[in-house]
Amino acid sequence: MTEYEILQNVCGNIRHFHELIVNGCVGHEIAEYVLPQFQLMAERVGRFLWKNQIGGHSRLYKLAHLFLEIIPTQLEVMHICHTNLKASTSAEVGRFIKQLLETSPDILREYLIHLQEHMINVITASTPAARNIHIMIEFLLIILTDVPKDFFHNGKLFKFLARIGALTRDVSAMARNLEEKSKNAESTNETNSATLGLLENIEVLRRELKNVYLKTPDSSQLCFP
Repeated sequence: MTEYEILQNVCGNIRHFHELIVNGCVGHEIAEYVLPQFQLMAERVGRFLWKNQIGGHSRLYKLAHLFLEIIPTQLEVMHICHTNLKASTSAEVGRFIKQLLETSPDILREYLIHLQEHMINVITASTPAARNIHIMIEFLLIILTDVPKDFFHNGKLFKFLARIGALTRDVSAMARNLEEKSKNAESTNETNSATLGLLENIEVLRRELKNVYLKTPDSSQLCFP
């Protein structure tokens, strides 16, 4: 899948989720806090497409920057769907969740790749927090890359992707916090401690991956280590 196809999927997911709100399938009070992000995302995508028309800097560089700005909005949508809509009987919601299942792994993987590249460029890798964040990103990328969807128990994949999305959101917030403190030459001790807690959550997910989410592999299947 190309980066432009991923951009198309992100925009499509947000558009369809907004349609669910407009059609009354999602309560306005549930999604109210994320609505301003939709407007900001639309402005950023529009600005990116306009600049592409008139030339300028490297398109791939600008697209990577755009992903870092807009994919967190999809992470919020995934969180809303998992916490508020997983029991919905609406056919429209069901179709949207199926759409998320199909598109989210590639979107999450692309976001983590660009987040890691961004960290390498702006944050000193020698700090404990930076090392821990890199470890977490690598683990999440391995899961998203090496574990086929059909290895999951029926009904478990969306819950698992929501967990991955939530962890990605936390890792992203921690990376932004670390970047800000590094720019301002502030102490990163608090962030260092916070990453240790997040590493524990990653370890819990690693254990649950085998014990809760994945089917027992037969001799013809590869088992995630």
